[in-house]
Amino acid sequence: MSEVGLELAEELFRYIGFEPEDAAILRDIGPLLEPHHDRIVDEFYAAIRRHPGASRIFEGEAQMDRQKVVLRAWMTGAFSGEYGEAWFAQRKRIGEVHVRIGLPQRYMFAAMNLVRTGVHRAVDEGAVDWTRAQRRRAHVAIDRLLDVELAIMLQTWHATQSRRLRASERLATLGQVAASIGHELRNPLAVMETSLHLLEKHSTGDERTDRHLGRIRDQVILCGNIIGALLELARDRPLARVSTDLRALAEDVFGSVPNPKHVELTLDLPPDFPAVSADSNQLRQLLFNLVQNGVVALGQTEAGRVTLTGRANESGVEIEVRDNGAGIPEDALTKVFEPLFTATRGGVGLGLALCRRIAEKHGGVLQASNAAEGGARFVLRLPKVES
Repeated sequence: MSEVGLELAEELFRYIGFEPEDAAILRDIGPLLEPHHDRIVDEFYAAIRRHPGASRIFEGEAQMDRQKVVLRAWMTGAFSGEYGEAWFAQRKRIGEVHVRIGLPQRYMFAAMNLVRTGVHRAVDEGAVDWTRAQRRRAHVAIDRLLDVELAIMLQTWHATQSRRLRASERLATLGQVAASIGHELRNPLAVMETSLHLLEKHSTGDERTDRHLGRIRDQVILCGNIIGALLELARDRPLARVSTDLRALAEDVFGSVPNPKHVELTLDLPPDFPAVSADSNQLRQLLFNLVQNGVVALGQTEAGRVTLTGRANESGVEIEVRDNGAGIPEDALTKVFEPLFTATRGGVGLGLALCRRIAEKHGGVLQASNAAEGGARFVLRLPKVES
């Protein structure tokens, strides 16, 4: 399924006959709705709490509170009368978030109906000075807009879900390929490594020769890392959960990542940061990949910095790995976790795909974004696992 663009909204507006008059009416409705935002939001989430299937999607009150803020912002944008790039980008993000949190599309219809009912009622209560014809026209404009809103969210949901399924299929295919050729490649690579060691041992000290031998060693190491990542795809090992001290794990990762002198690694996890039930080896690999990616992304940036921070709440823990580099190109943000996609020169495109798979096997999520102050930001959320 192709990427969803603003032309979809424009096509839908034309199809349902959405006119400039509708946008003007919705702009007038906006101030009438503002006093009712809290009520609509509270009724919306009260309905979710009453439904076990819907409430299980949320990881606790903290996440629900965050989504309440999103819903209020959505209503403000919906009734602004402006339906251009910014409005569409927000709608698209909502559809992508629905995939991330695992919201089945059947709940999207019910959720929109809850909002629709609340908005119609708020207009009837707030537009007391309007004529019956004006209120009737307002209700028509509301329905037209919300139908388009729902269609965009559903289309984005399908596009995002399809992209993730394709990524999973590519991982499986890569795993099959790795299983058949990975071990065969390791044998000639081991011969090269042994021969290289002998050449280095008998080097005459010629600077040019040593420089080329160093380049060969770098490429042998890179090939070994690629083969290791491919074999990891092939294994897809089941989790061996144990109580894992995240601070100790992060300290171990920081001690293992090759760290140029110009890059500062900063760990901001309190000593009493809660342990999690996790496969410590796989979780270590995830954190190692994220920190190493940050170091690599900095290149030769002066005063480069990679920071790992953590927060805990009633639903689980959140680990953030951030660098102060150039960030992720906007057109790459939705693709960074796809197998074989890389925005880094010399990258292979397997590390982040493995990271996301490890996160999802733990029942968590891994997201990529650019920090407001610059640099790439990866956030890992792991749910609390009841003992």
